Amino acid sequence: MRINEYNSLDEFKSQYTGVWNPSENQWLGLDFSYDGVEYRLNTGPMYESENTVLPDGKIAVFSLYQKCPDPSSGRDYVLLEEFASLDDVLDSTCIKGIPFRQIIMDDRTELLGQD
Repeated sequence: MRINEYNSLDEFKSQYTGVWNPSENQWLGLDFSYDGVEYRLNTGPMYESENTVLPDGKIAVFSLYQKCPDPSSGRDYVLLEEFASLDDVLDSTCIKGIPFRQIIMDDRTELLGQD
């Protein structure tokens, strides 16, 4: 049974490019669950005031986090990886060695919230 609300990769991509405008389905972040674990895709960093400069000199525009298993850490999420573009996010394999493009379109991926 499919629980994922995205019907195409283009539908997902269109929500995380351009200027943030929820009334036009543009979002800053996405909370989702995959294989029983909660994650967050965020535009920019969640806990830092400035964007990260990546080793290749590009500015990180997106960050991927996993829900923190240890609430005593003081943070709700742990950073997995940062990316300069949405294409870099889609190519990432930081979740279980699986390309993010497959995870975000997987029938079992559940969208928990957007802001």
